[in-house]
Amino acid sequence: MRLNRLAPALAGATLLAACGTSAALATEAESVEYVRVCDVYGTGFYYIPGTETCLRVGGYLRLETGFGPLFGVDVDSDGDRDTYYTLARFQLQTDARAETEFGTFRTYSYINFQHKRDAAEAVQSAEIEMAMIELGGFFAGVNDSLFITQTYYAGGVSNDAIVGYGPFTTTMLGYKWAGSNGLSLALALEGGWNGDVIDSYMPRVVLGGGYAKDWGGVTAVVGYDSVAEEWAGKLRLDVTVNDSISLWAMAGAKTDDSAPYSQFYGVWGGRWAVWGGGAAKLGDKATFNLQLGYDAQENFAAVANIAWKVVDGLTVSPEIGYYDNFDMTDADAIGGFVRMQADF
Repeated sequence: MRLNRLAPALAGATLLAACGTSAALATEAESVEYVRVCDVYGTGFYYIPGTETCLRVGGYLRLETGFGPLFGVDVDSDGDRDTYYTLARFQLQTDARAETEFGTFRTYSYINFQHKRDAAEAVQSAEIEMAMIELGGFFAGVNDSLFITQTYYAGGVSNDAIVGYGPFTTTMLGYKWAGSNGLSLALALEGGWNGDVIDSYMPRVVLGGGYAKDWGGVTAVVGYDSVAEEWAGKLRLDVTVNDSISLWAMAGAKTDDSAPYSQFYGVWGGRWAVWGGGAAKLGDKATFNLQLGYDAQENFAAVANIAWKVVDGLTVSPEIGYYDNFDMTDADAIGGFVRMQADF
């Protein structure tokens, strides 16, 4: 009889225990914080758990080969490029952003790990291509110089600096402003890189501006090299012909008649240089790119490629280039180049 009386009580206790366990499990499940998609800044961003910061991690794997007198390698130092140039690079990209009372707070970096065969040896290295902090228009870190980013580099070819148009990696501190009417302004203090670093407390200074509309745009930039104590500037015009064709032209000038790469900003030869080119879509998966360059010391270059999107994330770009100096005999050179890049 006692067992019969205890049975309902035991059953009730068991039920309460089971309910308590289920409630505990439910509470524990609710406390798990899953990664959320952040679509504020585009595709690929996720919220870092426990924060309102959005993060994107990506990059690419690049393989490239150059050959011929223009893009090959001189292994015996006789002045002739007699074998292939090769490079394999893995680039890791990070981009973190959050909204604050001062505007968007952004940190981003591009880190390269690469194996490069140059001259008579192959070298493996790791390098910072870009590491930047941005907040409310202010920026600081390591990046390509404002002198070239302000005027959108020099076309869609891989070897775009045969006739040089400016420096690349440098330390910098500056400010950018963009208006709703298409106007923009930028100022940067830059330090140089490797053998080009400043030698006093006076930094290099770059000032740029632009105006962009649906038809294209106009951009301009001027830079003062505090080491060489020289000025250089560029002006660029972009025109969107239609949905398939775009054209651009750019002119540069500097205050001295120096040889190529003898100062930080005006790296072309002589007091002036001009560049031009364009891009034309060849269907949904291929784009033809062309760049021409010429400077006051009669250095001429023509480079063309076809960027073929094989599948989503994989692009193969065969390229051909030609160089000559019209003031020198036997200075002409031609070369081929192929880049394969898988983005993720």
